[in-house]
Amino acid sequence: MIRAYLINPITIKALVSRDEWQEPAWKLVSTMARVDWGSRLVRNLKGEQVISSALIYLSPDIKAIAHDDRIIIDGVEHLIVRIEEKADFKFDHWEIYIQ
Repeated sequence: MIRAYLINPITIKALVSRDEWQEPAWKLVSTMARVDWGSRLVRNLKGEQVISSALIYLSPDIKAIAHDDRIIIDGVEHLIVRIEEKADFKFDHWEIYIQ
């Protein structure tokens, strides 16, 4: 159902590992998403209230996404503030808040 609304190309910059000097190794995954721009007040992992600049809807085909990953939209890298898995009777889509 949600796939019809995924019209914005994005790139997920997934953290794969860190080397002995704690430098990150990244994997880039291009996909389609729905980007809903607008300020929202959300809580991050630490419980702090932060302003999110957009809400991104992703297909359930994306198997795993973490707070250490980054989202690239139009060449601009965004931090992930909050991740929600939305489901009715089965896993339907991801909702990701970015800064």
